[in-house]
Amino acid sequence: MAFTKGRIGMGILSLTLLSMTPAALQAATVVYAGGTGTGHYSTVQAAVNALPSAGGTVYVEPGTYKEQVTVNIANVSIIGLGTAPNSVNIEDDLNAQESNGSGGTLGDQGSSTIIVTSYAKNFYMSMVQVSNTWTQEGNAETQAVALYISADRAVLRDVSVIGRQDTLYLGSYACGSTTCTPARQYLYDVYIEGNVDFIFGDGAAVLDHCTINIDEHGSASGETTVTAQRKLYTNYLSGYVFYDSTIESASSSMTNDYLGRPWGTYSTTIFINTVMTAPIATAGWIEFTPGTTDNLPTSYYAEYGSTGVGATGYLDKEREKYAVYLTSSQITQYEPDNFLAGSDGWVPTSVN
Repeated sequence: MAFTKGRIGMGILSLTLLSMTPAALQAATVVYAGGTGTGHYSTVQAAVNALPSAGGTVYVEPGTYKEQVTVNIANVSIIGLGTAPNSVNIEDDLNAQESNGSGGTLGDQGSSTIIVTSYAKNFYMSMVQVSNTWTQEGNAETQAVALYISADRAVLRDVSVIGRQDTLYLGSYACGSTTCTPARQYLYDVYIEGNVDFIFGDGAAVLDHCTINIDEHGSASGETTVTAQRKLYTNYLSGYVFYDSTIESASSSMTNDYLGRPWGTYSTTIFINTVMTAPIATAGWIEFTPGTTDNLPTSYYAEYGSTGVGATGYLDKEREKYAVYLTSSQITQYEPDNFLAGSDGWVPTSVN
């Protein structure tokens, strides 16, 4: 993939601060990962840890940082200082089945290279590549998350997220026995690479002008699924909207690619004006575990304006029988600032 974005300098700081609350603005702190001198730390985690409880900005010097990073406070921005997202690579090689040292396993969150917890409201990241190299190195196949987000009002711009199975988790704040507390995420110009359920969780997210790259799952005939959305109940905001984005693939000879499968009972995924150069299967969607789960009838999978070789099933109206074909009058509700507005009137497209 090629990037042509220019270097981000100190001007970004003022724009980032404008998106913060007044309290966060008054106490804003700037620290650095990489480089030398006062306020510079050798790792990204050390820089994050140096921020006060009100948050602040971590500027990351170009280079590779092999570490796991957890963001657990609100109003934190992580901004790479390179000329492209891959100039700053934060990577690790953990996997979900790995021992946590206490008789259990790490799980999805524990395997993540970057963990943005539910306490990290107003998280912002730009010009950074986040990778989990476990499955990229030919290890045993299992979940290995690159980026895990369960924070509300999270924004990613000009970011790359690279893995294979379960690359990017976009989840809600928390769930109980009858409902979940929503968490909203907005992604703009983000590159995401994987092969199985590689965008998953029960968050409310819009992926705007993003590039989704499907990697082979063992071979060109291996089954791949872009999404595994997990809306559990009908009474909270949850769902993934792909808006003016592109779905491409590692090979045009791939024969078993799907837009998603329903991890949750009310899985919700919408594609609007998506260019599908990947050879998406005609049905588009597949049951989560055929013969065991029955989530397709209660899920909401919809499309509008799909184009490209992978859109044949949509154009010929031959998608899976429960799929929805939206009309032009129905898509306004899925525009980023409408879908993610919430009760606080959040305008995610203004956060930059």
